[in-house]
Amino acid sequence: MNAPIENNVCPIDAIDNVTQAREILQWLEAIGWATSEALKKEMPTHARHLAALSQYLACDWANHFDVEAEKLAIAHGMNKQ
Repeated sequence: MNAPIENNVCPIDAIDNVTQAREILQWLEAIGWATSEALKKEMPTHARHLAALSQYLACDWANHFDVEAEKLAIAHGMNKQ
């Protein structure tokens, strides 16, 4: 029988992270659409800027959620160390 895992994290924190991730993915989808439209309208400068923005946001938020996942793992005794 497994011992119960003590929950030191408010479930609202996890819900907030998932909700935030969904919103960010919607932003990235909109940037992808705008990039596609810029390419269709032969606006390569706009397309390059939008692609750079998408890459920046994806990397920045990936780091943010990596940190948040580590916090949850530590709180639940599942850290990688």
